[in-house]
Amino acid sequence: MSRQTPVGIDLGTTFSTAAWVDESGRTEIVRNAEGELLTPSAVMFADEELVVGKEARSATTIHPEMVAEWVKRDMGLPYYSRPIHGRKLPPEVIQACILRKLKGDIVRELGRVDRVVITVPAYFDEPRRKGTADAGEMAGLKVLDIVNEPTAAALSFGETLGYLTPGAEPKEEMTLLVYDLGGGTFDVTLLRLSPGKIQTIATDGDVMLGGHDWDLRLVDYVARRFKRLHKRDPREDPVIINRALAAAIDAKHALSARGRTIMHIEVAGQTVEVPITRGQFEEMTADLLERTTYTTRQLLAAAKMEWKDVSRVLLVGGSTRMPMVGEMLRNLSGMEPDHTVNADEAVARGAALYAAYLLDKESGDEARAGLSITNVNSHSLGVEGIDPETLRKKNVVLIPRNTPLPAKFTERFVTRSENQRSIAVQIIEGESSMPDECTAIGRTVIRDLPKGLPKNWPIEVTFEYAENGRLTVKAVAPGTHQGATLDMERSVGISREGMTRWKQPIDEAAGFDAFESMIQEVMEPSADDHDEPTTPEAIRAMQADFSGPVSGPSRPGGWTPFVAGPRSPEPEPETSPEQDDESLVADGTHRVKSVARPSFPRWVGLIGHVIAALLGLALGYMILCRLRPESFPFPW
Repeated sequence: MSRQTPVGIDLGTTFSTAAWVDESGRTEIVRNAEGELLTPSAVMFADEELVVGKEARSATTIHPEMVAEWVKRDMGLPYYSRPIHGRKLPPEVIQACILRKLKGDIVRELGRVDRVVITVPAYFDEPRRKGTADAGEMAGLKVLDIVNEPTAAALSFGETLGYLTPGAEPKEEMTLLVYDLGGGTFDVTLLRLSPGKIQTIATDGDVMLGGHDWDLRLVDYVARRFKRLHKRDPREDPVIINRALAAAIDAKHALSARGRTIMHIEVAGQTVEVPITRGQFEEMTADLLERTTYTTRQLLAAAKMEWKDVSRVLLVGGSTRMPMVGEMLRNLSGMEPDHTVNADEAVARGAALYAAYLLDKESGDEARAGLSITNVNSHSLGVEGIDPETLRKKNVVLIPRNTPLPAKFTERFVTRSENQRSIAVQIIEGESSMPDECTAIGRTVIRDLPKGLPKNWPIEVTFEYAENGRLTVKAVAPGTHQGATLDMERSVGISREGMTRWKQPIDEAAGFDAFESMIQEVMEPSADDHDEPTTPEAIRAMQADFSGPVSGPSRPGGWTPFVAGPRSPEPEPETSPEQDDESLVADGTHRVKSVARPSFPRWVGLIGHVIAALLGLALGYMILCRLRPESFPFPW
């Protein structure tokens, strides 16, 4: 059997790149067909063909309605936030178009492509991770695994310093803080490095914060100046605003090298010049930088560590080139940030190294057999329940965030009532105590329990979280031979059949007509697909079948381009008043008991609030009358 070539792909918000590991074990970056190392993550859906990269990004100033950008921020949503040719496309499909372009570049350089590792932000939740894997499959790639971007960056750092070889010459153990500020997302991760071992300690992040937000501040600045001069807001014109965005990106890069620059924007044959200094830029974006500062402090607090415990601060992501980032980290940590790895290439190189590690493990190759890589889960995993004291929904966490993987936890619950015939287990992901603020990632039901079971019959729920981030949930009723197992899949998204059918226009780089045809054939009929709900109506259909609380899809934010205006929130699915599959009751005082929640009309609660307010006013008036009868006469 011929040797498989390890390949890693950094699927970025603004730029994407691929790397591979040669026979000597060194990583190399794949050049694209245009001869460049970085490929803009932009897709133009022209009438006759699909265009990915620099040409697509340039087209935003001419045909913005044809171009999709910043799609990574919309992962986890049913549709990309801006219509293309007036039609909605799934973000996974657009990401697959980018991956298909990278696949072609890899084949051009290496002659073939075997299995690949694709990176995601450490703070991506389950729907976003699964969506990324789906995009790889639709692009015709065999996805070996998904790996966190900071972990990949640490692998690249370890390669540079010689930490990846087990039993290498003695090197001191170090604690590495990876500060990863990319074009659209921010991650900060603590890792411990020693020869042959990389261990993730804790991770945090913001999937809606990146260099693009700095660009938009410059766009707003120049738009205000333009409006004062010409009494017209350029943000209302998609062509002009995309020109302003391109000028803002150029200005941001210039201000990283010098203290001042001039933004040039052409409007109606006139060139508008707007000067700006680095100080002004830093002042208008200070709150964005503070968000990364706060998240970094929170990470150290969660890990119970101080800056004196950190050996190095590694900068990753193109946005870390802004001088304000390095200055902030110097003031915060008291140490000089580390630029050992290339900020644009480190993640792709690390992904290739991770692919080599996994392939060597499969084949039993001794070269990397001793290398140990440990990740943590970035979000808590739990079960939806109800607090019996407040009758409010409660997130009962089974696997807390930052738990080393693999992990396995079992929690004992009991039935809520006599003769209970079914148990519903709703799995959620997130940190909030309120399930509605978390992501519903799956549901499993134990049915056909024996008749006559007494109240408080034990139910055991087990969560198994593998190294690759895949979750398996098992629920059993001991002594009844009844149980259910659920290998977690996305509760929303493209069906397996739909993914297979999307492959054809993606692989052929077809024109938009082919994609529009697929929207009609695959996406619109899938609204009635019971197994893969993609609309509130479909979710309600599943809810009526199970008669239990089912949350809608994850609704992360996402950059809505100026031409599209603010995106309206998706309607919340209605809850069924009936409870055929009853919830779990926790067994033990250390867990919140989960019981069925009675359903009341909303007007009942409103009347209660009004009555309580009137009673409060009356009581207050009576007290004032008692204390100051001369001012507040009251007929006793």
